Amino acid sequence: MAKPIIAILLLTISSFFITQLPLSYAGRSHTKLIKLRFYLQDKYQDPARTVHPVARADVTSSSSTSFGEVCVVNDPLTVGPHHTSKLIGYAQGIIASADFNVPAIHATLTIVFTAGKYNGSSFNMVGRNNLFLEYRKIPIVGGTGAFEMARGIITTSNYSSDPATYRATFMYDIVAVVEKLGKM
Repeated sequence: MAKPIIAILLLTISSFFITQLPLSYAGRSHTKLIKLRFYLQDKYQDPARTVHPVARADVTSSSSTSFGEVCVVNDPLTVGPHHTSKLIGYAQGIIASADFNVPAIHATLTIVFTAGKYNGSSFNMVGRNNLFLEYRKIPIVGGTGAFEMARGIITTSNYSSDPATYRATFMYDIVAVVEKLGKM
Protein backbone atom coordinates (compact mmCIF):
# COMPACT_ATOMS: atom_id res chain seq x y z
CA MET A 1 0.00 0.00 0.00
CA ALA A 2 2.90 2.39 0.69
CA LYS A 3 4.40 1.95 -2.80
CA PRO A 4 1.40 3.43 -4.67
CA ILE A 5 1.30 6.43 -2.29
CA ILE A 6 5.02 7.10 -2.79
CA ALA A 7 4.65 6.75 -6.57
CA ILE A 8 1.70 9.18 -6.60
CA LEU A 9 3.62 11.61 -4.38
CA LEU A 10 6.72 11.48 -6.64
CA LEU A 11 4.57 11.91 -9.75
CA THR A 12 2.81 14.91 -8.19
CA ILE A 13 6.06 16.54 -7.11
CA SER A 14 7.81 15.99 -10.46
CA SER A 15 4.80 17.27 -12.42
CA PHE A 16 4.76 20.38 -10.21
CA PHE A 17 8.40 21.15 -11.02
CA ILE A 18 7.93 20.41 -14.71
CA THR A 19 4.94 22.77 -14.95
CA GLN A 20 6.77 25.49 -13.03
CA LEU A 21 9.91 25.42 -15.18
CA PRO A 22 8.39 27.02 -18.29
CA LEU A 23 6.76 29.73 -16.18
CA SER A 24 10.12 30.66 -14.66
CA TYR A 25 11.72 31.26 -18.03
CA ALA A 26 8.71 32.30 -20.09
CA GLY A 27 9.20 35.99 -19.27
CA ARG A 28 12.77 36.23 -20.61
CA SER A 29 12.75 38.47 -23.61
CA HIS A 30 16.32 39.36 -24.63
CA THR A 31 19.85 40.34 -23.76
CA LYS A 32 21.13 43.73 -24.88
CA LEU A 33 24.63 45.21 -25.12
CA ILE A 34 25.03 48.87 -24.11
CA LYS A 35 28.19 50.80 -25.01
CA LEU A 36 28.55 54.28 -23.62
CA ARG A 37 31.19 56.96 -22.99
CA PHE A 38 30.94 59.82 -20.53
CA TYR A 39 33.26 61.94 -18.39
CA LEU A 40 33.45 62.08 -14.61
CA GLN A 41 34.23 65.57 -13.25
CA ASP A 42 36.08 65.43 -9.93
CA LYS A 43 36.46 68.58 -7.80
CA TYR A 44 38.63 67.76 -4.80
CA GLN A 45 38.92 71.13 -3.03
CA ASP A 46 36.58 73.96 -2.14
CA PRO A 47 34.68 75.76 -3.52
CA ALA A 48 32.11 73.36 -4.99
CA ARG A 49 33.93 70.24 -3.80
CA THR A 50 32.44 66.92 -5.02
CA VAL A 51 34.66 64.60 -2.96
CA HIS A 52 34.36 64.85 0.84
CA PRO A 53 36.64 63.01 3.29
CA VAL A 54 34.62 61.38 6.08
CA ALA A 55 37.16 59.11 7.84
CA ARG A 56 40.90 58.57 8.21
CA ALA A 57 42.98 55.76 9.65
CA ASP A 58 45.69 56.45 12.20
CA VAL A 59 48.30 55.87 9.43
CA THR A 60 46.71 58.13 6.78
CA SER A 61 48.72 61.27 7.57
CA SER A 62 52.04 59.40 7.37
CA SER A 63 51.13 57.37 4.27
CA SER A 64 52.40 58.50 0.85
CA THR A 65 49.17 57.10 -0.70
CA SER A 66 46.72 58.49 1.90
CA PHE A 67 46.00 54.88 2.90
CA GLY A 68 42.86 54.63 5.01
CA GLU A 69 41.17 57.84 3.87
CA VAL A 70 37.50 57.29 3.08
CA CYS A 71 35.50 59.80 1.04
CA VAL A 72 31.92 60.18 -0.10
CA VAL A 73 31.54 61.23 -3.72
CA ASN A 74 28.93 63.10 -5.75
CA ASP A 75 30.81 63.71 -9.01
CA PRO A 76 28.99 65.15 -12.04
CA LEU A 77 28.93 63.07 -15.23
CA THR A 78 29.07 64.96 -18.51
CA VAL A 79 28.72 64.16 -22.22
CA GLY A 80 32.03 65.85 -23.08
CA PRO A 81 35.35 66.27 -21.29
CA HIS A 82 34.95 69.90 -20.20
CA HIS A 83 33.30 70.45 -16.81
CA THR A 84 30.75 72.80 -18.42
CA SER A 85 29.67 70.10 -20.88
CA LYS A 86 26.06 68.82 -20.72
CA LEU A 87 25.31 67.14 -17.37
CA ILE A 88 23.83 63.63 -17.68
CA GLY A 89 24.10 62.34 -14.10
CA TYR A 90 26.26 61.70 -11.06
CA ALA A 91 28.69 59.14 -9.67
CA GLN A 92 27.59 58.74 -6.06
CA GLY A 93 29.12 56.54 -3.40
CA ILE A 94 32.26 55.81 -1.42
CA ILE A 95 35.93 55.65 -2.33
CA ALA A 96 38.73 54.58 -0.01
CA SER A 97 42.51 54.74 -0.42
CA ALA A 98 43.30 51.06 -0.16
CA ASP A 99 46.96 50.48 -1.03
CA PHE A 100 50.10 51.30 0.97
CA ASN A 101 52.37 51.30 -2.09
CA VAL A 102 50.56 52.97 -5.02
CA PRO A 103 47.68 55.46 -5.23
CA ALA A 104 44.84 52.98 -5.70
CA ILE A 105 41.32 53.35 -4.43
CA HIS A 106 38.53 50.91 -3.81
CA ALA A 107 35.38 52.41 -5.34
CA THR A 108 31.78 51.51 -4.59
CA LEU A 109 29.78 53.85 -6.80
CA THR A 110 26.33 54.11 -8.31
CA ILE A 111 26.22 55.81 -11.69
CA VAL A 112 22.89 57.69 -11.68
CA PHE A 113 21.56 59.13 -14.95
CA THR A 114 19.44 62.29 -14.57
CA ALA A 115 19.16 63.31 -18.24
CA GLY A 116 19.39 61.92 -21.73
CA LYS A 117 18.60 58.48 -23.10
CA TYR A 118 19.22 56.71 -19.76
CA ASN A 119 17.43 59.24 -17.51
CA GLY A 120 16.12 57.45 -14.41
CA SER A 121 18.44 54.44 -14.83
CA SER A 122 21.52 53.55 -12.82
CA PHE A 123 24.23 50.92 -12.53
CA ASN A 124 26.69 49.94 -9.82
CA MET A 125 30.44 49.56 -10.04
CA VAL A 126 32.63 48.01 -7.37
CA GLY A 127 36.37 47.46 -7.54
CA ARG A 128 39.96 48.62 -7.41
CA ASN A 129 41.11 51.67 -9.36
CA ASN A 130 44.92 51.97 -9.58
CA LEU A 131 45.40 55.62 -10.51
CA PHE A 132 48.95 54.97 -11.83
CA LEU A 133 47.72 52.75 -14.66
CA GLU A 134 46.81 54.38 -17.97
CA TYR A 135 43.64 52.26 -18.30
CA ARG A 136 41.80 50.65 -15.40
CA LYS A 137 38.95 48.15 -15.52
CA ILE A 138 36.22 48.10 -12.88
CA PRO A 139 33.32 45.62 -12.86
CA ILE A 140 29.67 46.57 -13.29
CA VAL A 141 27.66 44.52 -10.81
CA GLY A 142 24.00 45.43 -11.29
CA GLY A 143 21.62 48.19 -12.18
CA THR A 144 18.11 49.54 -12.60
CA GLY A 145 15.97 50.81 -15.47
CA ALA A 146 17.80 50.44 -18.78
CA PHE A 147 20.63 48.75 -16.83
CA GLU A 148 18.43 46.13 -15.16
CA MET A 149 20.50 43.07 -14.24
CA ALA A 150 23.61 44.72 -15.74
CA ARG A 151 26.98 43.07 -15.77
CA GLY A 152 30.01 44.35 -17.58
CA ILE A 153 33.13 46.41 -17.37
CA ILE A 154 34.11 50.06 -17.14
CA THR A 155 37.40 51.11 -18.65
CA THR A 156 38.50 54.40 -17.15
CA SER A 157 41.47 56.65 -17.79
CA ASN A 158 42.72 60.03 -16.65
CA TYR A 159 41.61 62.60 -19.20
CA SER A 160 42.96 65.76 -17.57
CA SER A 161 44.04 67.22 -14.25
CA ASP A 162 44.39 70.86 -13.22
CA PRO A 163 45.99 71.39 -9.80
CA ALA A 164 45.30 75.15 -10.02
CA THR A 165 41.52 74.61 -10.03
CA TYR A 166 41.56 71.29 -8.07
CA ARG A 167 39.78 69.55 -10.97
CA ALA A 168 40.35 66.16 -12.55
CA THR A 169 38.42 64.64 -15.44
CA PHE A 170 38.21 60.90 -16.05
CA MET A 171 36.95 59.23 -19.21
CA TYR A 172 34.63 56.26 -18.66
CA ASP A 173 33.91 53.71 -21.40
CA ILE A 174 31.13 51.32 -20.45
CA VAL A 175 30.31 47.94 -21.96
CA ALA A 176 27.31 46.45 -20.18
CA VAL A 177 25.16 43.43 -20.88
CA VAL A 178 21.61 43.87 -19.60
CA GLU A 179 18.91 41.28 -19.51
CA LYS A 180 15.36 42.47 -19.88
CA LEU A 181 12.95 40.22 -18.04
CA GLY A 182 9.27 40.03 -18.67
CA LYS A 183 6.68 39.14 -16.04
CA MET A 184 7.31 35.90 -14.24
